[in-house]
Amino acid sequence: MPWFRLEDDFYLHPKVSSAGNAATGLWVRCGTYSAHYLTDGHIPTPIARQLGTRNEIAALLDTGLWAANGDGFVIPDFLEYQPCRTDVEAERARISAIRAEAGRRGGIASGIAKQTKQTESKQ
Repeated sequence: MPWFRLEDDFYLHPKVSSAGNAATGLWVRCGTYSAHYLTDGHIPTPIARQLGTRNEIAALLDTGLWAANGDGFVIPDFLEYQPCRTDVEAERARISAIRAEAGRRGGIASGIAKQTKQTESKQ
């Protein structure tokens, strides 16, 4: 699961201050939605409306924290700070392969240990 990264001075950014706490909360929630579902910063309109109000959405658009993109919204510069879908999927595949190999090796070691134990008990 990827993390949604924020700089430690995010709270000081003029756009954040201008948008207000409620709209900033919507921005964070939708940012984590995008990280979770690997949408590369795209927020579908139904999700935005489910998580926030029209006024909060308008505040994000007015401040430039979001941009409209036809079928929803996009977080500008999302991919400058967050990993893209392709990179996350590649990392997941790499970790899965490592775990599979570790499991395979563990299974072999377990089989050898059982076989050794059986051989020793017969002697």
